Amino acid sequence: MKLVHSYSSVKDFEGCPRRFHTVRILKQFKSKDTDATLYGTAVHKALEDYVQDGTEIPAKFSQFKKFAEPLAQMEGTVYCERKMAITADFRPAEFFGDDAWFRGIPDYLLVDEEKQTAFVVDYKTGKSSRYADKGQLELMAAMVFVHHPEVEVVKGALLFLVVGDVIKAKYTRSELPEILSKWAGRADGIHAALTHGVWNPRPSALCRFCPVESCENHG
Repeated sequence: MKLVHSYSSVKDFEGCPRRFHTVRILKQFKSKDTDATLYGTAVHKALEDYVQDGTEIPAKFSQFKKFAEPLAQMEGTVYCERKMAITADFRPAEFFGDDAWFRGIPDYLLVDEEKQTAFVVDYKTGKSSRYADKGQLELMAAMVFVHHPEVEVVKGALLFLVVGDVIKAKYTRSELPEILSKWAGRADGIHAALTHGVWNPRPSALCRFCPVESCENHG
C-alpha cells in the first residue's frame, strides 16, 4: 500500500497510530463539517479571493482585512492555495502524481525570483496560538526550495486571525537537507507501522473526542 504524507497526516499518526489507521487507512469514519470548520473555510476563501482577485472581503470578515492587505501588495509572484508535492528522493512532483511522497498546500505563497526569497503563510482561525507548531512552515519551506531552486531564503508565518497573533519562522537553503531528513524520519514511523501491522493507541486527553469507540481508551 502506497501512502502519501502531509503535515497533518504525520501529526495525526504521532498523536495516535490507532486513530490514524482506523480513520485514514481503513476509512471507517467520514469527517463531518462543524461550525468551526465551516467558519474557517469561509474565512480562507474570503482572504484568497481578496489577495488573488481583489474581491472585497465580506463585512462579517472585515476585521481580517488588515492581514490580507499587506499580502496583496507584496512584490513578486503570488500563489493562493498552491498545490505542491515532492518525491521520496526530494524532487518536484505533481500533486496527484504516482511518485508523490509528501504534499502541501500553503494558503499564500509569494516568490520573488529577483531577491531569491519566498514567503509562505497559513491562516489559522483558532482562538489560541498557544500550541502553534512551526513544523508546518518548515515542511512548506522545504517544498518551496525543491520547486524553486532559485530561492535561497523562505520566510513563513502562521497568521492567527481571530486572536491577532503572528508566529514567524525563517529557513535557508543550507537547512534543506536537515529538514528533509527530519520529515523522512517521521514518515518512516508510519511505514514501519504499516509494514508490521502494529497500530498501538496513544492515550491522551483527546481520547474522549475520538470517533474510534471500539478502542479501549475511548472516553
